Amino acid sequence: MSQARDLINAHLYPVLLVFAVIYGAIQISPLANQARYFNHCVDEVIRESAEESMTFAEKRALGVKLCNGQSL
Repeated sequence: MSQARDLINAHLYPVLLVFAVIYGAIQISPLANQARYFNHCVDEVIRESAEESMTFAEKRALGVKLCNGQSL
């Protein structure tokens, strides 16, 4: 019995850990892509903002608003 438990601890748990980490990375990947796209959208709105009187915070707020789908 002790030998079987040693084999499980030595081989099965590390394999399960590797699969769990890979599965977690696969699940997080779409969220990372969505965040990357959103950040790119906000950066483009800030860069192309024509009004010079706006502060950076106002431009960023406008970018977040537009990238979330709200209209002006």
